[in-house]
Amino acid sequence: MSGSGTIRVLAVDHTAGVPPFRRKFAALAAIPGIELTVLAPARWVENYRTVRAQPLATDGYRLDVGRVVWPGYENRGFFVTGVAGALRRARPHILHLWEEPFSLIALQTLLLRRRIAPSAKALFFSSDNLTRDNRYPYRPSAVYAAIERWVHGQTEVGTAVSDEVVDVLRAKGYRGPIDVVPNGLDLEDYAEPTPERRAAARERLGVRGIVIGYAGRLLAMKGIDVLLRAAALAARTAPDAFTVVVMGDGPERDALRALASDLAIGDRVRFLPGVPHREMPAVYETFDVTVVPSRTTRTWKEQFGRVAAEGMAAGSTVVVSSSGALPSVVGDAGIVTPEGDAEALAAVLSRLVASPTERAERARRGRERVRERFTWDGIARALAERYRVMLEPDAPSRRVR
Repeated sequence: MSGSGTIRVLAVDHTAGVPPFRRKFAALAAIPGIELTVLAPARWVENYRTVRAQPLATDGYRLDVGRVVWPGYENRGFFVTGVAGALRRARPHILHLWEEPFSLIALQTLLLRRRIAPSAKALFFSSDNLTRDNRYPYRPSAVYAAIERWVHGQTEVGTAVSDEVVDVLRAKGYRGPIDVVPNGLDLEDYAEPTPERRAAARERLGVRGIVIGYAGRLLAMKGIDVLLRAAALAARTAPDAFTVVVMGDGPERDALRALASDLAIGDRVRFLPGVPHREMPAVYETFDVTVVPSRTTRTWKEQFGRVAAEGMAAGSTVVVSSSGALPSVVGDAGIVTPEGDAEALAAVLSRLVASPTERAERARRGRERVRERFTWDGIARALAERYRVMLEPDAPSRRVR
């Protein structure tokens, strides 16, 4: 570490070209004593959209870019340019890999670290909550397992998106310190909800009445069909009381439209295309209730549930399934229903539609939960403290040399 006490950090993140996902880096760079460089793919595919990384004058850190093979494949993709140059320019004390420990990017960066910046201490990030036995849903599984075991031995600290992921890392044999680093947001992006703001937002979106909303990819494991079946059941007791908004893109769109028609609720379900992430706070303002009805499959379960946190930030009442980390994200601010259970979800929706008092109280608690747990400023402060601890003279090294 330099004599001034400055900590030089190089963050490698395949999603760092996506502007909303870079907010964590702006918060980290704003902490005194942190000199941050971020390496991002020049081109990446995220949620069916191609993103090109562009430095912003307001970032507060250096953004380096490199060319990536297989952009969009987060574990298989790897840099063909950029990593060595970023290591040389940044001269990092800390190398923070916002990458799974079984990813090719983690492997290649740590191999180059040994040659270019051997004194840098490293962290990895994981959101993998499935592969307790090192049998990955990606192929070849044995190769990913070998990479992960090696990366575990080359890093001093792990970071995990949820407590469930911590358990998975322990089951896979990682014995170093693990910090929970959830997905975050800037609460300032989400204005304090008021009836007037909600009415204006609905007018812009062209919806009326109580709105039950889903936002995200239209994929089978996201459980939107469960939401539609629940809405059909709830509509029997509240014929004109609510509208369902399904916002997003994906291969299930036509099948979901057909299901809404078959359930005789086509006139009360609005399918809207996805919008850029920066426009989502205005969308959430229209949702009285935000539903995240994910269902676990053999190869996937909800790793965090960003929509749940964003819905709480916007003052929406959030209802989630029991899949993965969702219950721990909403805590007692939201409502959890068994995944795949349309009748249980219908009962909750009927109750919330009829109870503005409960909606208001849960919305208040949700926003407070976000303030306490999920702001990037708070997460950045915790990370900066972890970096400082790692650089203390008596900090143990886990690296296998």
